[in-house]
Amino acid sequence: MPTFRLLSYSLNERAPVWPGNPPSAKTEVVQAIARGDAANTTLLHLFSHSGTHIDSPRHFNPAGVSGWQVPIERYIFFHPRIIPVPKPNGGLITLAELEPHRVQLADADLALLLTGWSQYRTSDPARYSQQGPLLHPAAARWLMETFPKLKAVAIDAVSIGAPGYPKESVETHQVLTGVGRTDGRYLLIVEDLRIDPDLHKASRIYALPLLIEGSDGSPCTIVAEFPD
Repeated sequence: MPTFRLLSYSLNERAPVWPGNPPSAKTEVVQAIARGDAANTTLLHLFSHSGTHIDSPRHFNPAGVSGWQVPIERYIFFHPRIIPVPKPNGGLITLAELEPHRVQLADADLALLLTGWSQYRTSDPARYSQQGPLLHPAAARWLMETFPKLKAVAIDAVSIGAPGYPKESVETHQVLTGVGRTDGRYLLIVEDLRIDPDLHKASRIYALPLLIEGSDGSPCTIVAEFPD
């Protein structure tokens, strides 16, 4: 029997988020058995880019599709590849650091950027959210142009951008969401993901966003399947 592993973090008001973003989730009681109602019901307040989530093209590309318009097969990955790019002090993930992984990326449909930054998510959440690594725009462009089988890129940090590099962060997102392209190509962006070093052994990784019409992104349940 295959085994499964949850890679998403749970959503709550305390989880670290990009500076200025609302919490990943708030809950509001609508009905409660404890106060005499027949059932428990809850109003959910979510933000499209806090917690483990997927950026759809529309996040930075006004001509891009929303998450609910993305074909479902683009959310299932059969060839995930770990790309180790250690960034214990944050900073840029450069093209020069990705080029040695060209062979691994050649057949990849999901590039998992393992920076090690997730070590701060619990131990130093302020550092985790306010600093962090950034995929350089040139590196993002190289991934887009060089690897046609690639469908998504994921990172173990609050974002594929970094608050300390606002201009570059916008450009990287624009590149990956296909701004200015005429061929319709884009890469989904998975942020704030738990990336374990053995995920290259997964037979599949499933990314299951909420299909909310009009949304530019969504919290996402991401699960890795391992063969028996």
